Amino acid sequence: MASVGHTDPVASLGTRGRGARRRSRKADPPAASGPEPAASKEPAARTGPTVLVVGTDDWAVEQAAELLEQAGSPVLTCHRPGEPAFPCNALIEGRTCPLDVGFDVVATVRARASAAPVQAEFGVVCALRIGVPLVVAGLAPERPYGPWAAATVGQNEDLASACRDVAARTAAGRAKKAPKEAVARPRQGVS
Repeated sequence: MASVGHTDPVASLGTRGRGARRRSRKADPPAASGPEPAASKEPAARTGPTVLVVGTDDWAVEQAAELLEQAGSPVLTCHRPGEPAFPCNALIEGRTCPLDVGFDVVATVRARASAAPVQAEFGVVCALRIGVPLVVAGLAPERPYGPWAAATVGQNEDLASACRDVAARTAAGRAKKAPKEAVARPRQGVS
């Protein structure tokens, strides 16, 4: 069922149009047969936080991932585009779960409003469980993740900047909580 006046929530974030195909990002290494094809544009130097990108629809995840890569953020996904969300990379022999690789932020891109998480967004739960901050982008970003979102990104807002800001705030907060190194002090009266 087509909706009248549908706007693409991810395209408004400055990415390529719906249906555009690009190389896939995954936590597992490229196939031994050779390197993956290059993206249409060269990504920026890897200067941003590593982001796990999940979402309601593969096309939205692909667009957001390309946007983040162009902004210098390495990107991981829980499953390859076009494949079912379950089983995820953690359960497929020869693939690697993003949790095992490590990432700074999880971003879910909601291309359609849904009151409940969809199967392809389960990586959000995994990330929140280990303390990784969440950025929610797209349609109805407050549902269902509002209580756990470190940031929400609406239409015409910058997902890459939101991920960088959340990663920086999280790193600063962790630095404040880190135990101070003990300073060795000579004991008085001991020679």
